Amino acid sequence: MKTLSLFNLDAVDQLIQPTDFTETSLNSPALSVLSDFKHNQPTMIEGNTSATQALQMMQLEHCQLKLVVDADERMLGLIHIEQLSEQALLRQVIQGNSRDEIKVRDLMRPRERIKALAYQQLQNCTIADVVNTLQSNGEAFCLVVDRDNHQIRGVIHAQELARRLHMPLAIRQQPTFLRIFDSLTA
Repeated sequence: MKTLSLFNLDAVDQLIQPTDFTETSLNSPALSVLSDFKHNQPTMIEGNTSATQALQMMQLEHCQLKLVVDADERMLGLIHIEQLSEQALLRQVIQGNSRDEIKVRDLMRPRERIKALAYQQLQNCTIADVVNTLQSNGEAFCLVVDRDNHQIRGVIHAQELARRLHMPLAIRQQPTFLRIFDSLTA
């Protein structure tokens, strides 16, 4: 039996993740940037969690996006860390809600307003196709659904795409009456 030598970490030793081993380009397969729930546990939060607690949790976890679920883990919507901002909380307070009573479900994007791509369609697409679709639709993220099995299979997030591509991605949200009204009342 061998005794191995232990040594101290050097200051230049960097933490890596699986995505650091693959070179990603706009011509790479679209599925290479899918956070696939078949292989990765989805990040979830219960809709009844307080908004301030959710913000702290997401900041500690360095998490930008979580699936919002009920007590039975049925998906209710999505919450992005920006939806938990001080400005979003103040809007709720102005509407008469107590700050301590604001829940994730009050700020999330509900299930019926979430955009999705078909997993089957992504099998023949490139990252460039996904980027173009997100930019054209003003969406910073979208779910991926296996339409044959009716399963929410994963998520694609523009911020993760930008990180993997080592380039900025500008996603401009489509102006809607609600967004214009929100910006005027903010």
